[in-house]
Amino acid sequence: MIKRIFKYLANLKLAIIILLLISLLISIGSIIEQNKEVEFYQSHYLTPIFTVPFWKVIIFLGFNNIYNTWWFLILLFLFGFSLASCTILQQLPTLKFSRRYYFYKQVNQYKKLPLKINRSKVFTPHLSYTLLNKQYSIYQQYNSLYAYKGLISRVGPIIVHLSIICILLGSTLGSINGFNSQELIPKTEVFHIQNIIRNGIFSLIPQKTFRINDFWSIYTSNGLIKQFYTDISLLNGEGRETQRKTISVNNPLLLKDIIVYQTDWGVLGLRLKYFTKENSLKVFQVPISKISSLNQKVWISALPNLNRNLKPFIILIKDNRGQLTLYSINGKFIKNVNIGDKLENENINSFKFTDIISSTGIQIKSDPGIKLIYFGFFFLIISSLISYISFSELWLLYFPRKVISGGKTNRAKIKFNLEFVKFKQSFLNDINYN
Repeated sequence: MIKRIFKYLANLKLAIIILLLISLLISIGSIIEQNKEVEFYQSHYLTPIFTVPFWKVIIFLGFNNIYNTWWFLILLFLFGFSLASCTILQQLPTLKFSRRYYFYKQVNQYKKLPLKINRSKVFTPHLSYTLLNKQYSIYQQYNSLYAYKGLISRVGPIIVHLSIICILLGSTLGSINGFNSQELIPKTEVFHIQNIIRNGIFSLIPQKTFRINDFWSIYTSNGLIKQFYTDISLLNGEGRETQRKTISVNNPLLLKDIIVYQTDWGVLGLRLKYFTKENSLKVFQVPISKISSLNQKVWISALPNLNRNLKPFIILIKDNRGQLTLYSINGKFIKNVNIGDKLENENINSFKFTDIISSTGIQIKSDPGIKLIYFGFFFLIISSLISYISFSELWLLYFPRKVISGGKTNRAKIKFNLEFVKFKQSFLNDINYN
């Protein structure tokens, strides 16, 4: 019963069908947005299918989270099991059979070969020397000779299967045991992993503590962000720093079980000082809101009504370099100011903007299967290189007054034909030598 199951799964047609089905589901996952809130699908997929809203079909079938559904994981398992069965029942026996040397002792056997030579005689030592120089392995029995080279090419398909199995195992392990967290943290704040946007059914969220020491950006001459950096520390249970690094895009903090990426940035608020007529000082923190912009991020805020004589005005922030733009309540431009400037005029009482409270976007990711995936892709590249090597075979049968030879190869046939022509010339040399 078990052998029948293995033989059925080792069927090439079944593996192709499963692979096509997986490809179709991956295509659907590329079209339909994954891991969104239910409200997103309710607002974007309203078209009914047989009176049922399409968003309900998406949720019911699990198309909103295809790569973590049980049926998709079962398909991956079946595909991997099919490859493993094919490797055990077909590829390994083929490799074992290729290692055996077998002789053609009948003239009819040579008629089936694509390349043949008939000669009156041959000088065997000279022929063996020629084949050895061309890296052939030679076996001889009585009046028969067998030679082959490129046996390692037979290992290529086995490595391909093992590589794909490693990739499937790594992907499955990351899906059921990994997680992804997105945090937006102000400077100098301490935080834990909380905002989980994706996690597997067996995921364990590590209880780690981080601190954002600083955040800054560098800009191009056109005023666009070139790169942004976060100085981040890992703290132990007593609040002591155990590891520290300045991360940036494509330069994450690598820990044992998680990776901390720099992904985004934002502005949370504006801190300012207000000097009253009595020369007393008050510190305020003004919240801001992000508004849509096609080209860049823009935040807007308004000065609170702290004084009857103070006319309200609007504050625009386009970046975290410390420059603010002030507008009147009617949208009239007033002036540009920098952090640290003290403002005193008829419309604005004595104010001083002290800091833009910026935040850094941190992505914390755990993928325990990533090493298996890298391992699989590495050997997939190796197997692709091995597949270019040809497996070539030569047979020779000689009688007192006649010599018959033939050969075949599985790829690079033109190259093998040229090699066989040189092999043919060696026969002529043998005849001349004798």
